[in-house]
Amino acid sequence: MSDFPPMRGVTCDLRHTCAQQVSTAPSSHSTMTDIPTVTAVWVAMKLLRLCADQIQLNKPLPWNVRNEAAALLLGKGFLIKEQYQIDTLLERGMFVDQDEFEAHQRSSRAAKQKVDPFALWSAILKKVGVLLRTHHDNPQFAQDIVGVSGHIQGAIKHDVEAGTFEMIYSDHTSYAVAHSLQTAFVASLVAERFGWSDTNRATLINAALTMNIGMLELQNQLSQQSSPLTAQQKADIEAHPRHGREILEKAGVTNQDWLKAVEAHHVTPDGKGFPDDERSQNQMACMIHYTDVYLAKLSPRASRPALASNAAARELYVSGGGANNPYIAALIKEMGIFPPGSFVKLANGDTAIVLRRGESANTPEVQSLVSTDGWVFPDPLLRNTGKPEFKIVSTVPRSNVLLNLDRKRMFGYASS
Repeated sequence: MSDFPPMRGVTCDLRHTCAQQVSTAPSSHSTMTDIPTVTAVWVAMKLLRLCADQIQLNKPLPWNVRNEAAALLLGKGFLIKEQYQIDTLLERGMFVDQDEFEAHQRSSRAAKQKVDPFALWSAILKKVGVLLRTHHDNPQFAQDIVGVSGHIQGAIKHDVEAGTFEMIYSDHTSYAVAHSLQTAFVASLVAERFGWSDTNRATLINAALTMNIGMLELQNQLSQQSSPLTAQQKADIEAHPRHGREILEKAGVTNQDWLKAVEAHHVTPDGKGFPDDERSQNQMACMIHYTDVYLAKLSPRASRPALASNAAARELYVSGGGANNPYIAALIKEMGIFPPGSFVKLANGDTAIVLRRGESANTPEVQSLVSTDGWVFPDPLLRNTGKPEFKIVSTVPRSNVLLNLDRKRMFGYASS
């Protein structure tokens, strides 16, 4: 997948140790006799190299940013407003004092400690399912969807890696509801990459959650069906975007962007190349469509197994126009070829699972679950995929790994 845009990194490497000289400056009221002797004190400072994703646009810096020689480049609290500023820092090399960085991490973890993201996503999924199945009898349906959309945005901000893991890893009984939530989650991440406002991302989430409201039961049925589609099923699939809009209008939805996105979310057949009349396409519909197609490839059907994450990305990239399709290019850049929740085989023979993104697309953070001889590790082992012995050599189908994972413990949310 050399054609793929580089995936953004999210971890740090301990690369440099430097020293900073500190001098004692004289007081402005001192005389020649009471000026203290100026002494040089060398304070060892361990620097960590910062990665692209650890600097965010329009968000105050949580620590001081330094160069390789430990000279201050940007002070804590500084607001970066343009992407080119981040790109310039990356070219020059940007670093942070390890003690300062780790203190911020401890503070962030303490703030998150009380909230279990997996319980949060489970509650959101249950709520979405109830809303989609009872829209006929709920006069507050539109407001309730808007409310759950706000909860989704909050859960994403709480721990995006754990959320991505949950979307890719979890196996749900109701495919239709789970797939709608997955699509809303991933599409929102891609929209943030494009710089969409919170308001537009909220509308996008609303539309993604309700994109298949016109064929929920049929979608569940089709996920278990190995026989070819019947003529009636083909007609129902063809009609469901328009039918979905009609249902939403009857349920009190008046937001035109939401309604248009649902009605137009089947932009091309099966995620094929981008239409020639690109300017006439609804952006929200396009975002939902290609995310929908990508995630569908990751889910098993009675008629076919699930595609591995890298295979699904490659297939969509090739069939959908590659770098010429901005939605697919951004989607793959966001998710990478080994997204959190994917099972992989390491060079030493271990079967592992991806927890978080890494500095590059090929070096995510993983934990080994099973050794090369089939031994299940009592406690998953963190592996550095940047080392040759732990390099990812292939993906592993989920159906090959029959383990119940303690996700809270793996992500550090289990109570001690």
